[in-house]
Amino acid sequence: MRSAQSSYRDRTQEFESIAERLKKSIPASTNGPSIAAVSQPNGSKSTLSAQSEFNKRASKIGFGIHQTSQKLAKLAKLAKRTSVFDDPTLEIQELTAVIKQDITALNAAVLDLQLLCNTQNESGSISTDTTSHSTTVVDNLKNRLMTATKEFKEVLTMR
Repeated sequence: MRSAQSSYRDRTQEFESIAERLKKSIPASTNGPSIAAVSQPNGSKSTLSAQSEFNKRASKIGFGIHQTSQKLAKLAKLAKRTSVFDDPTLEIQELTAVIKQDITALNAAVLDLQLLCNTQNESGSISTDTTSHSTTVVDNLKNRLMTATKEFKEVLTMR
């Protein structure tokens, strides 16, 4: 067998010389803005931290809805069981109470997120794309929570 010859060209020196030229062409200023500040047009740290707060809250709410949906699936499974000897009534009651508390807390969290979104939108410090995205996220979370609430009611009427 004949081995294939690979041709390559070492361009390390070329890269280093270009990097050195670029470094010299950009004046190094110790008092100037950082690269991160330059790359954020019209953005301030308070706007970014507010948006980050929105993202964290939305993520927690989404995770809470997911966990509640898993509990609902478990409750539905328990509600479908009809064994005379292994009656899961106590477990169903406990799980029902936990899910009620979860849904109540999630509703309050979604309302808080809606208020935060409205406050950010009214301040005018964020772009229209960000405003649209935030509104869409809140609406999506509301719909997911409403679906979970409907499933909860259906499971309760199943038993």
